[in-house]
Amino acid sequence: MQTAGQAAEALRPVAGPAAPPLFAIGLLGASLLAASVVPLSTSYAIADAIGTPRSVSASFRQARLFYGIFTLQIVIGAAVALAPGNLVALVVNAQVLNGIITPMLLTYVLILANRSSVLGAAKNGPIFKTVATVSVAVVGALSVVVLIETLFGLG
Repeated sequence: MQTAGQAAEALRPVAGPAAPPLFAIGLLGASLLAASVVPLSTSYAIADAIGTPRSVSASFRQARLFYGIFTLQIVIGAAVALAPGNLVALVVNAQVLNGIITPMLLTYVLILANRSSVLGAAKNGPIFKTVATVSVAVVGALSVVVLIETLFGLG
């Protein structure tokens, strides 16, 4: 699929003639949710890590960094969305990148979850450690498959 129109048409067997408007409503809803939640959560995380005030109920003077990061992300997101090009391909490529990053993050979390110096008695036991390691390996292998499919146009 190369366009949103093609994705909407793919729903026609299920939704009939209502497929394009339903797809448009769903796409709009998902876009509005993502446009507010992702920058907001990122702003909270960064401001919290730095130790500066972070709250939507705070004034701009109280939480300048929080609001600045939030605004910058909205501006960058709007610029990307308004830039010429195929947005469907952009979304697919972003998800491929996410698939590459996910196994690395899972590995890091798994290493931390296996350390008693971090979790004490709550660290992973041998059975869960094995299951989690196999799961991370499977996710990593599937990520490699998706990357190869995307790079070589096999998908």
